[in-house]
Amino acid sequence: MGDVLVFVLFTSAAVATFFVASRLTMFGDAVKEKTRASSSFMGILIGIAISLPELTSSVTAVAIDAPDLAVGNLIGSNLFNIMGLAIFDIVYRRHQIMTHATVESKLYGWLVIFMTLIILVGLSLTLPTHIYHISYSTIAVIILYFIGSKWINDRTEYKGRKIKREIKRYKEYTYKQVMTYFVMAAVGIMIIGSVLTITAERIATITGLGTSFVGAFLVAISTSLPDAVSVGTALKLRRFNLGISSLLGSNAFNIMVLAITDLIYLRGGLLSESSPSNLITGGVSILFILLIIYSISRRKSQPAWSYILPSILVIVGYFVTTYFVFQMR
Repeated sequence: MGDVLVFVLFTSAAVATFFVASRLTMFGDAVKEKTRASSSFMGILIGIAISLPELTSSVTAVAIDAPDLAVGNLIGSNLFNIMGLAIFDIVYRRHQIMTHATVESKLYGWLVIFMTLIILVGLSLTLPTHIYHISYSTIAVIILYFIGSKWINDRTEYKGRKIKREIKRYKEYTYKQVMTYFVMAAVGIMIIGSVLTITAERIATITGLGTSFVGAFLVAISTSLPDAVSVGTALKLRRFNLGISSLLGSNAFNIMVLAITDLIYLRGGLLSESSPSNLITGGVSILFILLIIYSISRRKSQPAWSYILPSILVIVGYFVTTYFVFQMR
């Protein structure tokens, strides 16, 4: 594959992502309307769907025996997702979108924090024994994800009965149609994500960047484009809580994907063979989510400069982290 063709394919896949991911969010919103599911529940469903590129790229990384690329991709994707949300927060600052998020979005933020902390423990400590090749961190993440998600979804269903029904926007579509289009968009996202990953890895070889940096930023940004576009579309439709909850749900599922990747990596412990730079990326992602939770918890009608300050800190922190990880490559 020629160098020019690699860049052309990467750009084409990125452009296609904008269309397919926007369709995914639109028909996810339609499924919510047809099934009367809550915004938070649909946020998690969309979050899982748009995390398919991360799953594809991580499985590919494991197949070529590049565990550092797999770990960096998933943790880096979470970092980029929060930075993207911070940018949207500034763009929609007049609406103060964080104040529209429900308690369920905040709880999913805490779930992501605890899951990431478990991964950081697995990255920094070498436990004496494992169950076959599977680390205790992986088992703990899987258990926490399912228990935490069920508990939060139960609260979501309870709160959802108190929310007033909105004007129906998708009367022209049947339930079967919206489900079909939603699944088709999810499959499309996975295919495009695969193209983005393959071409991004080739670009990394051409430019000579390190594996850790490529996984945490280049590949992570590529596979996170659906998340950014999906959240942006939800915000444009004034579905503020849907956008925030879908992004946090995607972050939680990304950590779950990391655990799944460890299950299928048979050559040893996935976390123990990854770069220490992932500790920095993971630690900063926790700080970012804490800032998001702080923004959600504040009272409404904040002064403009005070409201956007946490988002500004997230954006600046992202580029500072990028620099440090690049130096460690």
